[in-house]
Amino acid sequence: MKIIEQGATINAAEVGDLQKALDMVPQSGGAVYIPAGKYEIDKPVKLSLADQQHLYIYGDGRATVLNYTATDSSHFLELSGVENSWWPDLKITIRDLTVVGNYECGDAFHLLWPNDTMIDSCFFYGFGGCAIVVTPQATNVTIRDCWMRDCKRALHADNLHHLTFHGNQTRSAEGGQRQHEHIYIGRHCREIRIVNNHIAYGHTEGIILDGTAQHVIANNTIEGFVTGIKAIDCRDIIINSNYLHCPTGVLMEGDNRGITVSGNMMTTNYDGAITIRDAYGSGAHVISGNVIRQSVFEDGQKGIDLGDARDCVVTGNLIEDITDGPAIAAGPDLSRHVVANNCVTDSSSHVIASDRPTEPVEISLKSKYYPLYEHLRNLPSQKRRVTMTFGQIERVLGSKLQPAARKSRKWWDNESAPVAAHAQAKAWMAAGWLVTIVKRIEERVVFVRQ
Repeated sequence: MKIIEQGATINAAEVGDLQKALDMVPQSGGAVYIPAGKYEIDKPVKLSLADQQHLYIYGDGRATVLNYTATDSSHFLELSGVENSWWPDLKITIRDLTVVGNYECGDAFHLLWPNDTMIDSCFFYGFGGCAIVVTPQATNVTIRDCWMRDCKRALHADNLHHLTFHGNQTRSAEGGQRQHEHIYIGRHCREIRIVNNHIAYGHTEGIILDGTAQHVIANNTIEGFVTGIKAIDCRDIIINSNYLHCPTGVLMEGDNRGITVSGNMMTTNYDGAITIRDAYGSGAHVISGNVIRQSVFEDGQKGIDLGDARDCVVTGNLIEDITDGPAIAAGPDLSRHVVANNCVTDSSSHVIASDRPTEPVEISLKSKYYPLYEHLRNLPSQKRRVTMTFGQIERVLGSKLQPAARKSRKWWDNESAPVAAHAQAKAWMAAGWLVTIVKRIEERVVFVRQ
């Protein structure tokens, strides 16, 4: 091995001050190491980098804790690349740090004009601003395997080309601050990949795509938001293979064109799985191969509403147990779209004909399961489907279910011959209900009216 030039490595703990350590990075670039320990920092740490002044900041992961205590909306780490420059020769890596803020401070990492930047395996908690801001004229940025909790936002990106946001987790905190959207991709962003993340439990949107283009949003779990993904005036977007457990799964507003929504799992979208509004004549979207269903929850489920969009293709979707409105709707005229080969069904269709009783079923007043019969019989007539946990059933019965209820699917079988039916089946069949879904691991059962 031939050493051409020995780079500088600066130990911030030995220097005694992170700002001083960064100021010591030579023009040729270098590394700043923050060893395991807890550090309190009360004012912003800043560095403006020159072309070829490559920077590496690293610590010992969870063991390196930087506590930012300023309460004046200032940002913790502010790094500036080559101002007003696209594609400079400048590489930045930040990894293995834990940064803790407060609700009165600004952003954790505030990066301006970064190029070839990687933020890897960092932990962010409790910042009043964003965990990471990347803008403007940013290029080739990767954020991976980070944990972002109880920050006002996880990521705000604007005027950025080529971002990969991969393997991260974002989350609110019980009793924490009210958050804005977790991920915001703003105007003038291009070629963004948001893949394989767990984006969870916020108070507004999971992801906002605002006037932006050429992105892939794929293989994410997005749950616990008002809206999972919101697109405003966007084009050429792929939304694929995500799990969307939110009142609104995908919302398109404004002049969106050429968005593909395919292969997603959408559940408990009681305000709409896919909703388009105020399209102003835009459209040309493809919505295909999605599974849209109420699952084992009781919150309700809406389907696809194309609104005033035009020339959309809606094919090959499975839409099950819609509780409000049509499965597929369009404002002015559904015939202006291609709608074909969708499977629209409900849970009751899962009950095979041989399971349905051929004559009235009676249950004895002395039966252990008579309280379940009464409970189901007294449900409102307009209720066609109900989910009960095993615990709820046990509270209705006033006793524990037999062990077989948790061990064997057969315990929950409907039986068509009333005389031969086991006691528990007589209870729900006599009340006019059938079992259609049983999830013994989750301890939930779904009943449908006969």
